[in-house]
Amino acid sequence: MYGVVVCSRCGRAKGVDLAQKTTSCACGFEIRVVPTRVRARTERARDLAALVGRVNAELAGGAAAYREAVASRPRKRSRDVHARVVAASAAAGDRAHRIRAAAIELTRELEVFSMKDWTRTLSLLGLEDEVGALERLVRERLVYEPKPGFYRAVDVNP
Repeated sequence: MYGVVVCSRCGRAKGVDLAQKTTSCACGFEIRVVPTRVRARTERARDLAALVGRVNAELAGGAAAYREAVASRPRKRSRDVHARVVAASAAAGDRAHRIRAAAIELTRELEVFSMKDWTRTLSLLGLEDEVGALERLVRERLVYEPKPGFYRAVDVNP
């Protein structure tokens, strides 16, 4: 069992193993663990650092600010479909893999994509010969044309 105690000399929190009798503070003061009030407890040593930070923030009067700082915030999603597709397919590997990933991501985002969507995405990826790349995907049966002028990637994993 681990816990957080506060030094009576400097007022800082310190993480300790509660099985110990004493511990030394950073200020040099020796803290007796047994009679000292334990401000927080945990079973795992890896949670101790977060508890020490929380207790220090409470002592400084900023517990609300600490909770806000450590709270996870949802990442903002780009409103631009093409930017999301480029972000998802940019790290796909070599040129062929990036092209295939772009087709899959466009299908996920738009269901069917037009040539305009395709050229914009490949230009943002820095790839050239958009028409040739799409024709190659159609020849390899990785992309098909459900209606004239619109394309869709084949779902390999149903």
